[in-house]
Amino acid sequence: MEQLVDDIVLAFRHRLIEVGEEMGQARTPTLFVAAERELVQMARELAAEMTGRILQRVSDDKARRKEALAAVRARAETRGIEVRTERDRVTPIRTLGGQTVRIKTAYASSRPRGDQLMKRRGKDGTGVYPVLDQLGIIGRSTPACRLLVSRAVCEANSVDSARDLLAEGGMVIDHKAALRLTYLVTEDALRARREAVRRLDTGVADGPFAGRRVVAAVDGGRVNIRKRLPGRPKKGGRKRFETEWREPKVLTLYVVDETGKRDRSIPSVIDGTLGDADAVFELLRFHLLRMGAQNAESLVFVADGAKWIWRRTEGLRQALGLAKGAFHEIVDYFHVVERMTELSKTQLRWGEENRTAWLHEQKRRLKAGDIESIERVVQVIGTRKDTDMETESEYWARNRERLRYGWFREQGFPIGSGAVESAVRRVVNLRMKGASITWTEEHAEGILHLRAHAKSGRWDELERSVLDITGWRPSARNPKRAA
Repeated sequence: MEQLVDDIVLAFRHRLIEVGEEMGQARTPTLFVAAERELVQMARELAAEMTGRILQRVSDDKARRKEALAAVRARAETRGIEVRTERDRVTPIRTLGGQTVRIKTAYASSRPRGDQLMKRRGKDGTGVYPVLDQLGIIGRSTPACRLLVSRAVCEANSVDSARDLLAEGGMVIDHKAALRLTYLVTEDALRARREAVRRLDTGVADGPFAGRRVVAAVDGGRVNIRKRLPGRPKKGGRKRFETEWREPKVLTLYVVDETGKRDRSIPSVIDGTLGDADAVFELLRFHLLRMGAQNAESLVFVADGAKWIWRRTEGLRQALGLAKGAFHEIVDYFHVVERMTELSKTQLRWGEENRTAWLHEQKRRLKAGDIESIERVVQVIGTRKDTDMETESEYWARNRERLRYGWFREQGFPIGSGAVESAVRRVVNLRMKGASITWTEEHAEGILHLRAHAKSGRWDELERSVLDITGWRPSARNPKRAA
C-alpha cells in the first residue's frame, strides 16, 4: 500500500509544485482563488486516482473475488437463483469527488434453476459485480457519491439547483444521473425503514426518550402525484398521465424540559408517509419505541381537531404501554381560536367591536381551561343556526379534556402544534409542493423520508440504515413457459 501511495503522489508531484508556486506568487484575490480551486481540484483527482487503483487491486485479488462471489451466491440461493461467473467486465464508477474511474472486475449473472430460454432483464438486471457489490458500489457509483447527490437533490429547491451546488464542489452530473442516484438511495432507505418497522416490537429500553418529557405531533401537507395513463405517448414523445393532490402525513417528536422549553441536545425526529392514517400512526409507534418513549416520564400528543387523529391516540398509548396519567392529549390552541373566530363571523348582527370583545373573553376562558363556560356560550349562539349548534356542541364536548390549557400550561406542556406545522413547511412545502411540480408516489415518499432526516439533523442515521441494506438484490430473467 505504501508503494501505491508513493506512485500516485509522484504522478501529481509536478502539478502540485506548479500550483503551489502560483499560489505563493499570487498578488490579487482573483489569482489566489484560481490557485486554491486548482489545488482542491487536484486533491479530488488524486482521491479518485487512489480510489480507482485500490478498487482495481481489490478486484484482482483472487481470495477477495472468491469471498465476494460466495456472498452473492448465498444471497441468491434464498430465492432459488443460480449465480454463474462470466468474463471480467470493465465498468465506470463515479467517485465522491465527481470523477469517474474504470475498473475491470469479476461479473456474474443470475438465472432461475433449470432456465434455458430467457425473456428479458428483471427490474434490477440479471447480474452483479461481486467485489464491487461487497463495497456497496451499485448504479455505477460509490455509496458516498450516491449519498452526497441524494442529499443535495432532496435539500435543494430543484434538481438544477442541486446540480449547481454539486458542480461547485467539483461534481458535474446531468439531470437524469442525479435523479437515478437519488432514487437508488430512496429505494434503499424506504426498504430499510420497512424492515426496521417490521422487526421492532418491544422498543429500546434505554433510548434517548426514556425518562424524558416527550412531545408528539402529526399534521398533513399537500403534494401533486402523477399516474401514467395507458395509450400512445403524445406528439413529441411526452407520456400521458393524470395528477391528483395527496396529503402526505408528517410526524415530529421532540423533548421538552419542566418549563416546556425544547431540549436541543436531543435532535427532533421528523418523518412522513403518503400512506393512510393507520400508516402514519404505525410509523409514529415505531419511532417512539426505537427512541425509548415507552419508558418516558410523559408523552404529550398535540394536533388539530381532526377526528382521524384522535380516534387513534388511545391505541398508540396502549401500544406503548404507557399509563393514562403519563399520556396527555392536547388540541392545538391556535386551531381552536381560529374555529372560534369563524364562529363569531356567523353572527352577522355583531359589529367589529362586539366581535373582538367576545373573542377576547372566550380566549381568556380558553387559556384558563374553563371549557364548560365556552360550551354554554356556544349553545346560545348556536340556537340562531341549528346546523352549526350541533356541530359546535359535538366538537367542544368531544375535545373537552383536550382543551384544559390552564392545567397544561402549569405542567409546562406545549399547547400549540407549531413544531409539526414548521416541519410540514420545511419538509414538504419548500421542496415538494409548487406550480408544475409532480411526483410519482414512490419517489415522493422517498424524497419525503430523506428530506425529513436532513431537516431534523439526523442524516447520519439515514446513512447508516442505507449502508446496512445496500447491495444487489437477486433477480433473474423470466423463463419462457413451454406450450
